[in-house]
Amino acid sequence: QIIPHKTDGSVLIVAGDVTGKGLKAGMLVALLVGAIRTEEQHGTDPAGLLSTLNQRLIGRADAQSTCLALRIEADGAATLANAGHMAPYLNGEAMPMEGALPLGMIEGAESSVMHFQLKQGDRLMLMSDGMAEARDANGRLFGFERVHELLRTATTAAEVAGAAQAFGQEDDISVISVTRTVVSELAAA
Repeated sequence: QIIPHKTDGSVLIVAGDVTGKGLKAGMLVALLVGAIRTEEQHGTDPAGLLSTLNQRLIGRADAQSTCLALRIEADGAATLANAGHMAPYLNGEAMPMEGALPLGMIEGAESSVMHFQLKQGDRLMLMSDGMAEARDANGRLFGFERVHELLRTATTAAEVAGAAQAFGQEDDISVISVTRTVVSELAAA
């Protein structure tokens, strides 16, 4: 989910990967998307949002999800909360995030949280584990080293996802690319 704020210029980005496949997984995604849309209206910070999503999954059999919530303010200040999701890459380098349990594992689980500043031209890539877990015909993993190498040259989300798909896709692959640009407003003369 990518949700721009209607008035303050911020954006909320929530990326996740649910357990399972088929109808059950689709219903879990629908539950989470509805909860994200509801909570976003209350201005919940990323860690608070993940806490609420965790509560929605507790007690549901086989209902777990990795999830990352990122709020970027208009000035580039960013808050990132992570619940077991693959760490994002900033300008081609993996961000140093502490580990955290996926959503739905235990009551009261805490996400890892970090604050950082996106500068003009910074590129942030968020992706699902389907990228690193892609396998070729010989069973070799695409792996984190290839992801890191790929991000040195690839400039779009489509290029990144396409490289893993061409290598050998087994799982879903999601890639979100965010580049900070500053829009200058011309003063009226």
